[in-house]
Amino acid sequence: MIKNYTNLNEKVIEEVLPNGLKLVMIPRANYHQCIAVLSTSFGSLVQKVSVDGQNILDIPAGTAHFLEHKLFDKPDEDAFYRFSQLGADANAFTTNLQTSYYFATSQNLAACLQHLLDFVQTPYFDQTKVVKERGIIEQEIQMYQDDPEWRLYMTLLEQLYPKSPLAADIAGSPASLKRITADLLYQIHHIFYQPKNLTLQVVGKFDPTAIYDLVQANQAAKEHRTVDFKTLEPILEPGLSQNLQVAANVTIPKAAWGIRFPAGDWQGLAMSQRSLVADLLLDILFGEQTTWYQDLYKEGIIDDNFDFEYVLMPQYQYLTFFSQTQFYSQLERALRLRLKNYHDYLLDQQQEFIKLQAATLGEAIIRLNSLEQIALRGDDILCGVNLFDKIDMLKEIKFKDILDFADQLFNQFELSRVVLKKVGE
Repeated sequence: MIKNYTNLNEKVIEEVLPNGLKLVMIPRANYHQCIAVLSTSFGSLVQKVSVDGQNILDIPAGTAHFLEHKLFDKPDEDAFYRFSQLGADANAFTTNLQTSYYFATSQNLAACLQHLLDFVQTPYFDQTKVVKERGIIEQEIQMYQDDPEWRLYMTLLEQLYPKSPLAADIAGSPASLKRITADLLYQIHHIFYQPKNLTLQVVGKFDPTAIYDLVQANQAAKEHRTVDFKTLEPILEPGLSQNLQVAANVTIPKAAWGIRFPAGDWQGLAMSQRSLVADLLLDILFGEQTTWYQDLYKEGIIDDNFDFEYVLMPQYQYLTFFSQTQFYSQLERALRLRLKNYHDYLLDQQQEFIKLQAATLGEAIIRLNSLEQIALRGDDILCGVNLFDKIDMLKEIKFKDILDFADQLFNQFELSRVVLKKVGE
């Protein structure tokens, strides 16, 4: 299937191979480089899965991240080394929703693509090396615990979604890592890395027919057992509304606020559109161009570190604010007042909406010049959305969408707060 975006002079070629692997190709003839990303919809939020309608497998926190690390380890060499021999830069990442493996190269594309598919789809897990990896990841976890911003964010998530997968570190904990074994990794790989759960995206200079033939031949040479599975969503506990103060190694207090919204069943384009509307709404209310922001900045209540983010995922919908400030009580009053009076303020902001929409569209079009921006948004691809779709959706957003969405979010809300303060204060 070919999707043509005539207004952007772009096309996206989508194919599903006989074994179920999804191939997405975005040819860019004028570029000398090519980026390929192989992604699975297995991230840190998956902690329980039903297999073949019978067995239920409990997955320790940090398993997706752990598996990402260990897939590069092969009996004879590290998979990174082969990429370097081929002249490619390679890496991987794990998020709440996915794990992705990718390379960027201007040479040896066919060999790099074969290697990407082979090392990801051919697991090798040795129990002795698994135990060794635990220590490495425990050090990584400690490094993040020593980062005040990360600690602040995770503590806020624990307030909003206590005891949930979202509140667990993507890397897991020392206790959860002890439950990860070589056998478990093989089980997880068999379930979540089967072809029907993988998406390969190739962006850059290449011949689509040649790439399809290469991937098809590679997959046809492999034997894959299909397994039916269903990810089981956790039952979420109510959020904790009280304010929390934590002693930390900081000079200036760091504060975070969060609002947890009801979960919905948004998927694909609908989920992306909702996020785009939310981003525009928040910029209108709290962006640097607003009088609200400028007044707080001039008074020294906030500085350049002030930030906000709306996050939407299956089962999770929340809004966060972050600031480094001595005056977090004053900032909280300003936030509450802004949120309470959102409707009156938004009524005369249609021109501001038009300007922000145009600016956002401009930024998105500029991102089209970057292969990395197109290729490394695997979460979009796994939802069946790309950057071109988002540009089209941005154009279709109306001011009424902003007003309606604000009513959904802020008609009533509960604000949770976490403050990191210097030890002894």
